[in-house]
Amino acid sequence: MSLFDRLTIIIATYNSSPMIESCLDSIDLKSFKTIIVDNASSDNTCEIVEKNYPELKIIKNPKNFGFGRANNVALKNCNSDFALLLNVDARIESSDIVQTLKIMVENPNIALAGNIVYNCKFQNGEIKNIAPCPKNLEQLHSKIGDNEEFFIDRFITGAGMFINMKIMRKLGFFDEGFFLYCEDNEICKRVRSHQFNTAIIKNTKLIHIGGKSSKKSDKELKKIYWHKFGWSKLYYTQKVHNKFFAYLKAIKLIARLSLKIGKQYLKNREILVNEYQGLRGCIDYLKGFKAFDENDNPRG
Repeated sequence: MSLFDRLTIIIATYNSSPMIESCLDSIDLKSFKTIIVDNASSDNTCEIVEKNYPELKIIKNPKNFGFGRANNVALKNCNSDFALLLNVDARIESSDIVQTLKIMVENPNIALAGNIVYNCKFQNGEIKNIAPCPKNLEQLHSKIGDNEEFFIDRFITGAGMFINMKIMRKLGFFDEGFFLYCEDNEICKRVRSHQFNTAIIKNTKLIHIGGKSSKKSDKELKKIYWHKFGWSKLYYTQKVHNKFFAYLKAIKLIARLSLKIGKQYLKNREILVNEYQGLRGCIDYLKGFKAFDENDNPRG
């Protein structure tokens, strides 16, 4: 069996019509099995895929399950040895996919792998201003004397995450208590706690455009901020430590966010939306609220 046949690419979408074609056109769809899992998009994302890429399998979730839950749906339907979770706003060359798989096969203790992340802008349908992520560049320079083809890192971004399916079927996929944010941190932490490795592959590149995967309304942005700046941080702390540490962190976050909001309001009578939603997320966590409500809709 070739390396091509041992991989399934999984792309989670939500109102991703601005970028889905660009994403799929960047993939060698004849070589790599690719699955789309859609989070109940209200735009024409699914129609674009069905019309222009009829050979692709589309899994349609009944609601917006967020990042981890959506990918879990596809992972549970994946029979290959490896999977690549690829954001709709991320790009990777076929040669880098093959190189990553080769190293994972040769090093079976690697449970999750990623690539050197390059950030960029997306303008007029083109990717511009590509530059390495400062964190990855610093790590790479610190490992420059090594002869290894990869280095061990604590975090693999969910924007482009290679998964050893044999290992992760045993350890479990993403924690479905999250809606958005910190689920990739949690799975990396869990992998390392079981003595498996999370590795960055040298001389490979993941281009991450970021923030352009979907059109977001003010209501959707407020929901995202509730999770990103508040609730998800505390749930992650609860998962990797305990509720006591999560409560302590909640108190600190509430104090810091309240102070920042108060200073800004006194200055020009404006409310900082990001911080206000983060504050709400912290308070709701302390109230015992989950990421999803009783009707399985994301809170925020």
